[in-house]
Order: sequence, then structure tokens, then C-alpha cells
Amino acid sequence: MKKNIITLALANLAIGLVEFVFNMYLSRVLGAEGLGRLSLVSPINCLFLSFMTEGLVVTISKTSARNNHFGDYPLMFHTVRVATVFSFLWSLFLCLVVVLSADFIAVEFLGDSSLSQTIAATCPLMILMSISNITKGHFLGISKITVPALINITEKMLRFPILYVLVRFALNRGQLSPVTLVYLCYAMGELHSVAWLTVYYQTQRRRVNGKNIYRPVGKGQSQATAGSILRPLIAGAAPICMTQCCLEFFNALSSVIVKSRLCSIGMDSSMALELLGKYKGMVFPLMNYPMILVGAICAIVVPQIATYVAAGRRDSARRLVRRAVKLSLIIGLCTCVFFMFAADGMGQLFYKRDDLGLLIRLAGICTPFLYVTATSTSLLISVGLEPESFRNSLLQQLLLLIGLVIFTGIPCLNIYGFLLAVVCSTVVLMIQNLIVIRRFFKTSKTDEHKPHQSHRA
Repeated sequence: MKKNIITLALANLAIGLVEFVFNMYLSRVLGAEGLGRLSLVSPINCLFLSFMTEGLVVTISKTSARNNHFGDYPLMFHTVRVATVFSFLWSLFLCLVVVLSADFIAVEFLGDSSLSQTIAATCPLMILMSISNITKGHFLGISKITVPALINITEKMLRFPILYVLVRFALNRGQLSPVTLVYLCYAMGELHSVAWLTVYYQTQRRRVNGKNIYRPVGKGQSQATAGSILRPLIAGAAPICMTQCCLEFFNALSSVIVKSRLCSIGMDSSMALELLGKYKGMVFPLMNYPMILVGAICAIVVPQIATYVAAGRRDSARRLVRRAVKLSLIIGLCTCVFFMFAADGMGQLFYKRDDLGLLIRLAGICTPFLYVTATSTSLLISVGLEPESFRNSLLQQLLLLIGLVIFTGIPCLNIYGFLLAVVCSTVVLMIQNLIVIRRFFKTSKTDEHKPHQSHRA
């Protein structure tokens, strides 16, 4: 498992580095105001994408890990096929909803009619990601991560030439805005991932079949229908999906609230979008880059903990939970120290700006809380506490919105109120998650001792 964590961490660091450099390229193509517009549309895209596959990715990962552990290969591949078809059909329906409601979302929710075209342009990307995410979740579950990671890296690298060509030949020769071209670029890169992931999946399936390691198909497997496969997947995915959808909805709403509150204290729309772009388009990616290590740990640990819990190995699961929390805390503290000392240089080096230092330092204070919270949320899912994760995350997002309304409307705070609201709400979520996890293992330990006590009696 340590080897898988290291491999995935290195791969994700490489992917994150390419994405970070691409974000720097975007900051020069779009500018701070353009990044602000992108930050308005991006949560809408993520919201509908969460409706499509968010919960299914995690449940497929856990299901593939369990089936692979017990050798149920026919059921494993059949589950992936059913989940992929369902995800594709579901994404087509949701993309139709997006196209029909693009004008309404742009005008009534985002307050910018020029973004309706961009919202509609996210549909090809979402359809392709609904396919690739299922396959990626399957490979994470069975610890086949090297080739998918390489495919992901090449996809991110292809974005540079694709966007350059689009900007060079399509920007001034049509009605497409720069932000729309960015999403078309994403879709073209995702098409590359879908093609190669499909080839790799079929190769792995034929290899398993060629080794003749399929277990004999039992009565339960021969009668496994699409409905019987989808029901547990959807049941497990629904709380995760609702949690992520709420997070993305509140993320979109937070951008709208911040823009509105900044305008309410005397800023014009362009200045408000510029400040929003500085935080979400420049500082936020800096905070997220070390999060790649946390994500790599969680991606490997979640299916492993789920397997331990299913096998009754609660002590092993408990130790793994503690290690994951400690690692995320260490990563967060190291990031905080680095941001404190290198903030001014980071703003100048990455974005050629001298006005990001204070924002980067304050963001560094948030990182330990953000990383531990992200890990604890994944750990709740790994032990089957998705409803508790949903309730805690919903409360945190409500507190965040309340904080944004209060803090960003104070003239002396303005955009810095965003960070204050984030850290306050995140601390609450972190404490709640850790309490629930501790209670789960304490209850499990008590239940394990009950039979022994009755036997001695």
C-alpha cells in the first residue's frame, strides 16, 4: 500500500504541477477579471458533474476493491459496465437540462448573460468525464494506478497546445469567448483520456480472462441484473453525491455572494471580479497544490479501510485512519510555514504580481485545517458513514455562507473576509468529523467485546 501511495502521490504531484503551470498560462490569457468569470462558471460545471458521477466513483472504487479481494472478477467487470452505461445515459439527460437552462443560470443566478454560451460549452466535457471517472474509480479500487496516471498527465499536457491553437485561430474569428474556449480545450483533452483509458481497461480485462482466473459463476452472479447492481451502488453513492452537490452549489453561491457583497461596499463589477479572480484563480490553486498529496493518501486509504471494515479488521482500519490524519496535518503545517516565509516571492514568481503576499499568508493559515478536514471527510466515507458526512458538510457550508455575507461586506476585510469565513467553517467541520470517526471506532470496539463478555458470564 505504501508503494501505491507513493506512486499516486508522485503522479498527482506531476499532474498538479502541469495544472498549476496551465493555471499560470490561463492568468495571462484571461487576466484576473477573466479568471473571476471562470470561477463563476466552474462551480456550475462541477455541480452538474457531481450529479453525474461523484458518488459512483467512490462506490465503484470500494466495490472493485472488495470484488478484487474476494476474486469476484465477473461481477467486478459487469458492475463497471453497468455503472458506465448508467452514468453515460444519466449525463446525457443532465446535459440537456444544462443546455435548456443555460440562459436562466447565467442571467438569474450568475448575473452575467455573456456566460450562457460558456455554460452550454461545459456539456461535452461533462459527458466525457462521466465515462472516464467510472473507469478511474475502478482502477483506484484494484490499485492499478500507474497507467491511468500517465494518461492523466498526458491529457493535462495536451491542454497547452490545444488552448494555444484555439486562442490563435478561433478567438477573433467567431463568437466564442476566451472562457468558452477554455472549456472546449478541457473537453478535447478529456477525449484523449477516455480513448486511452478504454484501451487500457479492455487490455486488463482480456489479460485477466487469458489467465483463466475467473471464479466459476455462481447462482448469485448469474442472476445479477443491472437493477440489482445499480441499487447498492446508487444507495451508497446518493449521500456522497448529495454532499458534493451541496458543496458545489454553495461554492457557486459563494462566488455570487462575494461578488455581490464587494459591489455593495462600493466596488464596481470589474473590480469585484478581479478580487474574486485573485483569490479563486491565483491563491486558491496555490493552496490546492499540496492538497494533491492529501488526495493521493485518501484515494489509496479509502478502499483499503473499507476492505478492512468489511473483513472485520477494525484495529487495522483504526491505525490506518490515525496515520492518514497525522500525514495530512504534517502536510498542512509544512505548507503553512512555507507560505508564511515565501508569500511575496510566490506572487511575483507565479503571477508577476506584488499584491498577493498578504492573501497568500492568510491562505497558509487555513491549510492545516483544510487538509485535515478533507481527509476526515474521506475517512467518514471509507467506514460507511456517508449520511454523517453529508450532515456535517451541509452545516459547514451554511456557516460558510453566513460568514461570507458578514465578513466580505465589511470594507476593511473585503476579499480577506472570504478566508476568514473559510477557516471558521472548516474548523467546525473538522471537529465534527473527528468526533464522529472516534465514536464509530469506540462503538465498534465495544461491540467486539460483547460476545466475549457474555461467554465468560
